[in-house]
Amino acid sequence: MTRYVLALALGLFGCDDGGGGGGSPAPTPDMGGLGGEGGGAGGEGGGAGGAGGGQVEQPLARSPGRMAIAQLARSIPVVTDGIRWTEDFGAGPTDMLEVLAPTLGAPDYLRVTQENLEPTLIVAKFVQDAAFRICGQWAQRDRAAAAGERSLVRDGDWDSLDEAHAKANLRALQLRFYARQVADDDDAPIADLYELFENASSTAPAGRGALDGWTAVCIAMMTDPEFILY
Repeated sequence: MTRYVLALALGLFGCDDGGGGGGSPAPTPDMGGLGGEGGGAGGEGGGAGGAGGGQVEQPLARSPGRMAIAQLARSIPVVTDGIRWTEDFGAGPTDMLEVLAPTLGAPDYLRVTQENLEPTLIVAKFVQDAAFRICGQWAQRDRAAAAGERSLVRDGDWDSLDEAHAKANLRALQLRFYARQVADDDDAPIADLYELFENASSTAPAGRGALDGWTAVCIAMMTDPEFILY
């Protein structure tokens, strides 16, 4: 009995050691396993590490967010040199973004404590309403102001339709709205806006060419997703 037990133990030892008895050889680095080539769950790269033994990085995905309503209410007067979206319903000017803030998702800290910053159609709709009201006022005020006090059309003759003048001002507005510096010899970022200015000014009633042109440009820039999204 003792000899039988001893023989069985030696046989098992021989299997584990890769010798006789038909056992599998001990794993080696180039046979795969967790880190070698062609190993187990890792395929040709070995394990979870891939061919280079490192973790494969996945690109990060992030949905666009928008400015909070309070941020938008502060940003618009900075761009327009003090003009807000206001309406007078008989009791004096009312700040419409303040009135509409709960509708647009701003927290009231009673029922809603966190603002939903996903872009929505209702926010886009009211930003468009704001742009139509604000840009008309801004253009009228700017046209009547002295050259050194302007913020929409900074230099030169306000009513000029000259291409060079218009493009220089469009570059300045890119910086004002989007904090983007456009080089003097780079027309690509302002090409669509110049086409809009040209179309709006050329089809305007007599005496309103530049006024309608710059109002249209202002509306386009304020309703552009780049103005409110990040």
